[in-house]
Amino acid sequence: MRLLGRNNRPRGRPPPAGNGQKPSPRYYKGPSGPAAASPFQRRPAAPKSARLILKRIRNILLVLVIVAGFVYSSIIKPQPKVLVDDTSYHPASVYQSSAQATLASLRNRTKLTLDRSGISSAMKRQFPEISKVELKVPLISQVPTFKLDIAAPTFNLSSAGNIYVVGANGVVVAASGQLPSLSKLSTVIDQSGFEASPGKQVLGTEAIAFINILLAQCKQTGLQVQSLTLPAAPQALELRAEGSPYYVKFDLGGDAMLQAGQYLAAKHKFDSENTQPSQYLDVRVAGKIYYK
Repeated sequence: MRLLGRNNRPRGRPPPAGNGQKPSPRYYKGPSGPAAASPFQRRPAAPKSARLILKRIRNILLVLVIVAGFVYSSIIKPQPKVLVDDTSYHPASVYQSSAQATLASLRNRTKLTLDRSGISSAMKRQFPEISKVELKVPLISQVPTFKLDIAAPTFNLSSAGNIYVVGANGVVVAASGQLPSLSKLSTVIDQSGFEASPGKQVLGTEAIAFINILLAQCKQTGLQVQSLTLPAAPQALELRAEGSPYYVKFDLGGDAMLQAGQYLAAKHKFDSENTQPSQYLDVRVAGKIYYK
């Protein structure tokens, strides 16, 4: 019996049993699913979706609509809204027509380049009674708003044989014949040599206020004013009452209420004593009355 040592053992696979032929090769089928992508492989960029393209088109159209709306709304229509606080001279429709014509004559009627100063000057030239023109342009609407401050009629001015209506702003408005509804206003005779004409400033607003206060005080006491005169002396005013043999000197730069009060008190005293000044009564100095 033969013993095999460790070094004498046969190596390798034992030959197959059989007729000594080589075994046929075997093939194994891999998994049928797609191969797993490598994490290091660059992925192709995904194509732009139709939804993203439509969204961009919508945004572009929206911007175009907004821009077109802004441009359209920035153009002012020549059909303004006109607000007038006094219609003693003309009805509101007259100012409305003038405002429309003024806007229609402008070549550039955009909100950003609108000539507000030019529009105001044009309106005041046509209507001297306008003391202020406020033009409001809305942000969205195309219809502007004209707010006209009208100087109320104060008195008729007799100058160089002509009679003019003067407003509370001290400006000659028009010939009295053009405004027959204002013919009953008190008349102030101008002897200062000033050449009056429509649109010219005759007196300051303080002097106009003085005359208005004086007339109001006389009316309150039932005193009928025959005439008011502007002499050649500066800031001077002379008043003559109905049936009075004298005239009264006033200072247009002084206190109207004080001077009117001094005059009415002195007149009451003279009437009660049945004496009258022969020429004039001077109430220009506070607390003192002079007469002749």
